[in-house]
Amino acid sequence: MSHLRSTLHDDGIAVVTFARPPMNAMDSEMLEEIAALFDRLASDRAVRAAVLTGEGKAFSAGLDLKLLPTLDAGAQHRLIAAMNDGFGTLYAWPKPLVTAINGHAIAGGMVVALCGDWRIVADVPLKASFAEVKVGVRYPVAALDVARSELAPTAARRMVLFGEELDAAGAVALQVFDECVTPDTLLARAIARARKDAALPPDAFATIKRELRSPALTRIAAARNGQAEPRYFSWLTEETRAAAAAALRGAG
Repeated sequence: MSHLRSTLHDDGIAVVTFARPPMNAMDSEMLEEIAALFDRLASDRAVRAAVLTGEGKAFSAGLDLKLLPTLDAGAQHRLIAAMNDGFGTLYAWPKPLVTAINGHAIAGGMVVALCGDWRIVADVPLKASFAEVKVGVRYPVAALDVARSELAPTAARRMVLFGEELDAAGAVALQVFDECVTPDTLLARAIARARKDAALPPDAFATIKRELRSPALTRIAAARNGQAEPRYFSWLTEETRAAAAAALRGAG
């Protein structure tokens, strides 16, 4: 079953929607699907730009915490690889990418939001945060490099190190997102922005984007090629399982 919905407009704007309600939580399969879909969109000459958004009250709440206690070593390694592939593919995507953040963007969902070249958030009650430190999960290479590259130092310290939660206005004030619009205009605004960006010379855009992000993309490529640090061989610890269980109890 697909967790993504994709439509292509006549003007070459692809709209991709996370369709795993209620929170569009991620697992290995969904992350692998993201990588495969955006690889196809990159090679499709009819696609000039893309908008990525979510269905329901969340953009994405990140990893499905209920799965973490069930993952053996093999499943953990698959999930780490899937995160590096999914986030890495989005961050290296050669065409303009607009993220339309319709609701909560947490942990991996926050990483995906930051992969957008332009980020538009709906003016709704939401949480924008990195929750990894609160659930005892160490960052995969791609997730940390995207955050480190895209966040200003103050925002990175507050969000990545301490897991501070922001609302829509706070995220725009910290330059995490670029603009805030009413929820009923979010998708139209995102498509209009994607259409504007698609008018840029495509080869120049792709080259400059790649060069701008080169340090992060080099580290992400190494991780995707199996050169991850040994610390990931025991990614989920007892501390992780206890913290994730506590977070689930709190959410309930």
